[in-house]
Amino acid sequence: MNAAAAEVDRLCPRDRSTSLMGTVVTSGIWSRVGLDDVSLFAGIGTEHIRWGDVPDDKRSGYIFEGTVVEAQLDGSDFLLGTFTHQNRVIPMPTSEQFWVYLTVNVAFEDEGIEHDFTVRFRHDETPNEGPHPNDVVKLPKVHENEIVYVDNVEYKVSITGFLRNKRKVTQFDSPEGGSNSAGIFARFERSGSPSIS
Repeated sequence: MNAAAAEVDRLCPRDRSTSLMGTVVTSGIWSRVGLDDVSLFAGIGTEHIRWGDVPDDKRSGYIFEGTVVEAQLDGSDFLLGTFTHQNRVIPMPTSEQFWVYLTVNVAFEDEGIEHDFTVRFRHDETPNEGPHPNDVVKLPKVHENEIVYVDNVEYKVSITGFLRNKRKVTQFDSPEGGSNSAGIFARFERSGSPSIS
């Protein structure tokens, strides 16, 4: 168990004797952006998306790193992965606000099934001046394919918080000129009746 997963267990204790799903392996790619003009973006289709009218190694960007965890189907939080915002000094883009979409793959190893769902991040590019020059990273929402079936039972996946400085939060400041990381919490909750095969 890695340090982030151990911190999830500390913040969200759970009864491991019930509803244990087993080992879950997660991964993700940044699949698209909510703009027509994507000429200033690089890394679409990878785990590291970048943007800005500057050389590639100077661009701002998002990184997602998956993980291997034990997850339950009883509404308990688990660590979906680690999100990093690379907040660099770049020229202000034409669109100061845009959506970035992360497609997450969750593989239920013990069940032998996989499920993809899409998470939508809203990015607000700041002018790096004024009373609050830092970017603010806000909790994303599941945008597509939030329902997964396990043993013919319907479950809903949701994003519930960031793990930042050993605290669970719904947003965090991302200072300019650095790489700022946080774990992402998710959960599975039963949402309906058994599906019809």
